[in-house]
Amino acid sequence: APGTGKSKKAKEIISAHSYTRTTFHPDTDYASFVGSYKPAKNGNEITYSFIPQAFTKAYVAAWKSRNEPYYLLIEEINRGNCAQIFGDIFQLLDRRNDGYSEYTIDVDTDLAEYLESQLSGNPEYIEKIAELSGVSNDYSKLALPSNLYIIATMNTSDQSLFPMDSAFKRRWDWEYIPINYTDADQFIIKLDEDTLYSWGEFLRQINPKIKELTGNEDKQLGNRFINPHDQIITFDQFRSKVMFYLWFEIYKDEAGGTDTIFKKSAETEFSFTDLFIGDKEAEKAILKEFFSYNGINPKTETEEVL
Repeated sequence: APGTGKSKKAKEIISAHSYTRTTFHPDTDYASFVGSYKPAKNGNEITYSFIPQAFTKAYVAAWKSRNEPYYLLIEEINRGNCAQIFGDIFQLLDRRNDGYSEYTIDVDTDLAEYLESQLSGNPEYIEKIAELSGVSNDYSKLALPSNLYIIATMNTSDQSLFPMDSAFKRRWDWEYIPINYTDADQFIIKLDEDTLYSWGEFLRQINPKIKELTGNEDKQLGNRFINPHDQIITFDQFRSKVMFYLWFEIYKDEAGGTDTIFKKSAETEFSFTDLFIGDKEAEKAILKEFFSYNGINPKTETEEVL
């Protein structure tokens, strides 16, 4: 689900180690993931050289430091076309029991020349690639070392861009990051000085409604959907982030129907526009009625002291 802290979890894993980080998006392609020749101005001359990108940087760094783990972190992996971005690197994801790639792949001359310039003084690299590929002293062969770890994050609900095929998916180990309601309990929704709500309680009441309507758990709100630094979610943050998401991603087509949660009472529905009429007190009043209708009560003074 969005906002469960996937990037935070990935950061915790890699924080004590060296890593290269990248984010996929619809324009990411093989060249922007691996590298390509690019022009550079040298005085009055234009020269071309191979410029490595995230994968190649991580690959070279891992082979240069074989005794230390090296991580390649890919954020939002399913927002890019993985088949296009990985290309034949896809084959390298099959690993042997010792962590090395099961198969090697051939690369273009430009990448091979760059690898030779970076790894020619590394006898372990030359020997291992020869062992894995059966070809000696050949920099046109690629194989992942056992100390190169690739971690990626994704929201499974973001399937409208580039769905992954099953062959790509099964080459990864998957870890589900659930919604942490205990973590959410530390955040307060503050409509005004006298009206405070528990973010955790809000999620406990709203998420089952989202799941029931959509049939999907990954459309629910994560505990870090909003991540305020001072643990206070302001009226403006709640209105512009949470209510926006609920309206346009979940309940937009439910207006006027029995399943909508955008109600002030069982008989009175409100529109998203009603939250932006220019009268803050009236807008806050609508949200207070919205909370009450959905079974979310304000925190009491006693609860605040505790």
